[in-house]
Amino acid sequence: MAEEKKRKIDLKARLGKKTVKGGPSVPPPVGIPKPVGIPKPAFASQPPRAAPRVDASDPYAAISAADAPEKQEQTLKVEMSHEVVQAQKKGKARILILAIAMALIGGLLGFTIGGRIESNKGAKAAVQGAQELVKEVEEANRVVNELVETLSAAKSALGSNKYPDEQVKALGGINIPFEGANLYGKGIGRYNQKTQSLLLKYTSAAEAANSQKETLQRILGAKKTVMEYLSQKEKPKVRWSVYVVGDELGPLAVMQPLPKPFLMKSDEKTKDKDGKEKKYAWPDEFKIKEGGKEHTLKRYTRGDPTGSEPKIIPVDPTTQDAVCPSDVLGKLVREVSLLEVVLRGDQTPGREKQGLVELGEALTEQLRKIGRP
Repeated sequence: MAEEKKRKIDLKARLGKKTVKGGPSVPPPVGIPKPVGIPKPAFASQPPRAAPRVDASDPYAAISAADAPEKQEQTLKVEMSHEVVQAQKKGKARILILAIAMALIGGLLGFTIGGRIESNKGAKAAVQGAQELVKEVEEANRVVNELVETLSAAKSALGSNKYPDEQVKALGGINIPFEGANLYGKGIGRYNQKTQSLLLKYTSAAEAANSQKETLQRILGAKKTVMEYLSQKEKPKVRWSVYVVGDELGPLAVMQPLPKPFLMKSDEKTKDKDGKEKKYAWPDEFKIKEGGKEHTLKRYTRGDPTGSEPKIIPVDPTTQDAVCPSDVLGKLVREVSLLEVVLRGDQTPGREKQGLVELGEALTEQLRKIGRP
């Protein structure tokens, strides 16, 4: 009876909510009072937006996005058999091998292309180097021919017992302008073997010719000494002598250079001790130095050449060069001969050798072939 007497509570009237058209009514959250009309801000000039439609099937449609619980994404777990896993592994391995192969091929192609580019650059440098060498060798050949002519003229003057003043001066300004430095940066490593061999021979011969020319120039520079030896044919001088000493086995001749050479013959008049003129005569005595001491030795005239005091016997100067050639003339002849071989070559059977003149012509021809564009 007590339960029947209880008053029936009208929730709708109490909450003051109306049913939303188009779907079931959704009660507002508990504890939130019914909003009272709030004046719009003064700056709100935009028309109110239409309220979003509420999806009746979504129980959270009337709740703000911030209050709505997050939806959990569903994860699908697929069970694969062992065979499928192995097949996938094999596929990945094949892809990896293919990728490595393609990378290697790409690298090789890049290396090959790069190598060809570098090769083309090297070939162009070699052609340009050959063109430069042609000009340098031609200039060197011109100087070589000038040196040949100068040497020939000097040799002719010496053969006539004349000092080659003009040629000695010319030698001082002649120097073959070709050495090892000329080969640097010319790409000669790309030249054929014949051209490389000619280049090395030509360079070596040019340097040898310059060295021989300087030695010859130094010898010819001692003009007074050279002139004395050149006058031997017209006015020979006695430079050597011998003196005889006794030995257990018999008399023995000892060679002795004279302190002061004297003319073999002369038309000049000399004077004796009293100042009277007399015909030219050889010296009667000579002062010879030996062991830090000076000895006066008389010239042998007659009698026994041996004795307590040795006697000086002059040596015929016309026979001297055959037995004891002078150092100056010997060096002069030797250096001229060596320089001639370097320049003109040697045609002696068994000792054939190309000279600078011939090497220069052959080298220029080979370089022109390489340097053609």
